[in-house]
Amino acid sequence: MNCRLFTWARMGLAGLLASVLLACTVNPPKDVTTVRPAREEIARFELNGRMAITQGEHSNTVRVHWEHTASADLVRFAGPLGNTLAELRRDGSGAHWTGSDGSTYEAANTDELLVHLTDMSIPLDRLSRWVLGLPDTQMPFQNDTLGRMLSSTDNGWTVHINRYENEAPSALPTLLDAEGHGLRIRLAIEDWQL
Repeated sequence: MNCRLFTWARMGLAGLLASVLLACTVNPPKDVTTVRPAREEIARFELNGRMAITQGEHSNTVRVHWEHTASADLVRFAGPLGNTLAELRRDGSGAHWTGSDGSTYEAANTDELLVHLTDMSIPLDRLSRWVLGLPDTQMPFQNDTLGRMLSSTDNGWTVHINRYENEAPSALPTLLDAEGHGLRIRLAIEDWQL
């Protein structure tokens, strides 16, 4: 009797584990009828996702919450369990970094600040265009049959949009890779708010 109970418990645990794993890997399809404004008209956005940054043999992955307007950015970086690692703010007074330990750093702009902190040139101003699927039209770029950016070259960076939220021409990217200056950035966007 105890063996039978143990077998049922193992089967139940295996089923529960399979359900949990399946729930983590299957994303429900997005509603294709979602109508977004034209990319060029989007003046502000919020996104949540995961960012992986690779430089040579070193790689880091963080959760990202990004609030963007033309005049300001607020980017919160968190660990896999949601613990805040740092916050990056850009406004009229410059760029500001606050670490989880309370340390603060300031610079005239985000590019300068990020180079100082990480020895990496991460172009936040360009990234804010790339996440919307907006190429620099003065540089080479390629669109898909719906007119959405697939790849672009921008100031030493190569950008590939690997996935959009749905098949609508106004759909926003949900997975992009940017590579340049010895870095590779992969951003998986889980949620958009305009």
